[in-house]
Amino acid sequence: MFVITMMTMRADSGLGVGLSFGILCWALAVSATSSSRREVPAHDTSKWIGASYTPSSASNSLWWWRFDEHADEVRRELGWAKKQLGFTALRMFLHTTVYEGDKGKILLANMEKFLTMAAASDIGVGFVFFDDCWSTSGANLSSPCQPVKGRHNGCWKTSPQAADRTAVSRFKPYVVDVATKFKADSRVLWWEIYNEPHPTFAPKGYSIELRQAAYSWLKSVNVIQPVLSCWDDNNDTDIVDSHHYSSNFGTWNSAVYSNPDKGAFVTEAGSRWYQGYSSDSGSTLMVVSWLQALRQLHANWLAGKEPCSVNGHNVTFVPGAMISWELMVGNSNTRWHWNTKDNSSEPAVPWDAHLFPDGTPISLTEAAALRNLTTGKDDFLYHNSFLQPSASLAQDNFTTVIGGGQVILWAAGLKQPMTDGVAEASIWVGDSADTAGMIVRQAWTVKSSFAGYYVGVNGASKLLTVERWTPNESPILGSYDLSKRENGLIMNGWNLLRAAIVGNTTMVWFNPSHADAVSPDGTPTPIEPLIVAKDDNPDDPEQIASGDLAMVAVGADMKADYLSLLPLGVLPSHSYRHKTDE
Repeated sequence: MFVITMMTMRADSGLGVGLSFGILCWALAVSATSSSRREVPAHDTSKWIGASYTPSSASNSLWWWRFDEHADEVRRELGWAKKQLGFTALRMFLHTTVYEGDKGKILLANMEKFLTMAAASDIGVGFVFFDDCWSTSGANLSSPCQPVKGRHNGCWKTSPQAADRTAVSRFKPYVVDVATKFKADSRVLWWEIYNEPHPTFAPKGYSIELRQAAYSWLKSVNVIQPVLSCWDDNNDTDIVDSHHYSSNFGTWNSAVYSNPDKGAFVTEAGSRWYQGYSSDSGSTLMVVSWLQALRQLHANWLAGKEPCSVNGHNVTFVPGAMISWELMVGNSNTRWHWNTKDNSSEPAVPWDAHLFPDGTPISLTEAAALRNLTTGKDDFLYHNSFLQPSASLAQDNFTTVIGGGQVILWAAGLKQPMTDGVAEASIWVGDSADTAGMIVRQAWTVKSSFAGYYVGVNGASKLLTVERWTPNESPILGSYDLSKRENGLIMNGWNLLRAAIVGNTTMVWFNPSHADAVSPDGTPTPIEPLIVAKDDNPDDPEQIASGDLAMVAVGADMKADYLSLLPLGVLPSHSYRHKTDE
């Protein structure tokens, strides 16, 4: 029925330049027992991997005033952060308005509750006192701010607000009271004075003056934790505090290794690609790849081996990172880009965050890569991010599946044939694409053709289908009209395609969204598959009981990235078990 051509992988986009050899490792110039050039920063942040956290139903950091209303939600979401992502740390924003509401009684009590919950999930915490993002007015404790669809961080309030920027000394009790209570608490990993202070905010120079004063206040309390503040290196930070939103990791390296004596911590480490933009902002898998490459360079440096440097700097330490801004897709609205207009549709793929309100990861591939980074556990049956093993990546990379008049396969070449499992890929569909997607359990037949379950989209009809492809026929087992979804198929942009196959049942998700994970009243609800297709009478059950994982395109080239195959256990059980029993 089909003319088959096998393709080899073709990598596109300028790759990183590979592991940088830079200068000779200092370790080679001294004996193995010498410590004169083995000095490392006083504070090791390498194990601090996580994100900022605001409960998914909250819209800003004023939620601390109503902590008990969010307690069950917090406990649940912290558990997911550990189980699904392996996170070891969370970055928590406090607010001056909450402290001044009753001189800190509620804030201090609720911080203690939060630290207890975080510790139960084996997660450490860093607290941020002040912040110059976003709105300089409107903070109040009487009623929570209601988010506007499409408005990134539309409810986020600067701390302090413009009207409260009186004498800097006004905020000494806030800093001192909080720090004194937790100054020797091992559950607190760091104190962060100021997030993105703006020297020109009115009154001019106030933010920097406050940052300087707060540093001295914290040091006077004798906190055991390091004290941080951005931007990058400055006189008011014990560790280089760096923020990066680009896919050029050469710039990341320059900032991170700007003061090796202090070490570094990337408290804001990238975001995904966003529709309408030509490149991503430092995707999760790029950050993970970068950190893994730095770990290898650091191990080489410790062992006195080459290569052990990047951008001309010896890798004497590896930084921690708070990745893709925040943990939850929620009412802070950071799933939309900074520049998105009000009332925009749900994005195809959230720009920031890691988990939907029902606990499902935005990307199972990213989640498994993060778990591998933090725990060493490798859940992948197959994984290809198409990235070079480099600490100097210049931009993201992908593979292109050539489209045309015939069926073109890009096959993974699995070591063990796929039976049950979850396959996931990011696909970029061209305007004239007829067929674009993946084939699960792809197997060759004696007729030099193949069988398997095709899961993919038609660019013209916007139809998502599950089809049984065999040498003789290709019946449609299930379909869904993506034009019914506000974040349906994005042409000339990245889409997330996920298929779980259990026995003879195939379930498909396409661009899962926040709207799928919350009910009309705002409570979390399981993200349902768009298609549940059962093959009750296949031509030859043995032919498609197992096989390879392949990508396929007809009519136009398709870009593919973040391809993975994982065991069913990575999916929340509510995602599939009841579907296979129907």
